[in-house]
Amino acid sequence: MKKKFYWKSVFNFLWVLLLILGIFYVNTALKDQQNGSKSKKVTTIEKKQDDNNIKLTTPKVKALKTSKMAAYIGVSSSVILTDFGQPTATVASASNLKWWLYNLNNQSYLKIGIDQYTKKVAAIFVVGPSKAQGKLKVGLSFKRLLQLTTLYANFKFNYREQAFQYELSENDLNRHPLISFKNGSYAIAYLKPKTKQIYALEYLNTDTLLKKNLYHLVAPVPLPAQYQGEVDWQQLEQMLPADFLQLVNAKRRQQSRAVIPVDPNLNAQTHAAADKLFKSPRNWLQSAQAKQLKSILNDDFSQKKTIFLHRSKLSKKRLKLLGLENYSKVKLWVIAPIYSSSTIFDQPKLLSSWINSFVETGRYRIGMYYEHGVLVIISSKGGI
Repeated sequence: MKKKFYWKSVFNFLWVLLLILGIFYVNTALKDQQNGSKSKKVTTIEKKQDDNNIKLTTPKVKALKTSKMAAYIGVSSSVILTDFGQPTATVASASNLKWWLYNLNNQSYLKIGIDQYTKKVAAIFVVGPSKAQGKLKVGLSFKRLLQLTTLYANFKFNYREQAFQYELSENDLNRHPLISFKNGSYAIAYLKPKTKQIYALEYLNTDTLLKKNLYHLVAPVPLPAQYQGEVDWQQLEQMLPADFLQLVNAKRRQQSRAVIPVDPNLNAQTHAAADKLFKSPRNWLQSAQAKQLKSILNDDFSQKKTIFLHRSKLSKKRLKLLGLENYSKVKLWVIAPIYSSSTIFDQPKLLSSWINSFVETGRYRIGMYYEHGVLVIISSKGGI
């Protein structure tokens, strides 16, 4: 009887043990399944985060609120006449823009580019203070610029049923970043070398931005022709040097420096020197550049590479060759191709030289001569 009871107890114990082990097994299996599902979910989230990080390399550009100045891009020229009045002067260009000039002989010198086909504002160039600029303004520090907006390296947009994408380099972002507004216009912030303050602002529509060809296009999409139509060279040859000097003196006024007038005698000497240089460019330029200069003077608008000759110490022989032997401390510049004086801001090396030589320096005398895309400048601090 005791033996039967013993085996019955053992049998019951085994059943209970198996039941406990079964429950334990099922519970463990369920936890493993949940952990596996959780692990899979974490992997999915991490993958999504990785995907987001990939997308962040080319983020959607967040456009700035349209400032009053940016809002003028695309409006009729009649609106400009109503708000600004008749321009003090106009400058023709080799493109289809005509520049209307305002605030002459003022630190707030302003240029408004009117498209000659649409009669609408296509560009505005600002070098001085103006309330219409809003938060993005000339003189803004680089630190404040970064607080105001993200500087994007990629811009995608459509133009005449074609897709374009700009890819800005690190140099672009540190020299002339591109900023977009909610009305579809853009602004190029030209930064002053070294300090990186905004030195000038150029507001543009898409057409003008593409024609500038300032940034790298990801895909080789055909661009609209930059120079088209007849060029009024007679007007341009007179007004481009005047516009150049207005930009110089606007910046000098901002720094409370004395303005620089054109010296009539040095102007005549510069014209004579330019004639000699154009006839024998190989005396001053390398063979390839001399050939290019001839092409530019013959209205070959396909010439894109910049010729920048700057001679700050001319020998007596060179001075005599140019007819400047009676002048002292003479400096010579040759810039080509140039069809608008504001394009100096496109070239960092040229801009830096322009600031050091013409803006942030003492008084000097200046003579200028412009012909078919070539600007010759001679300055002197002494002489007759």
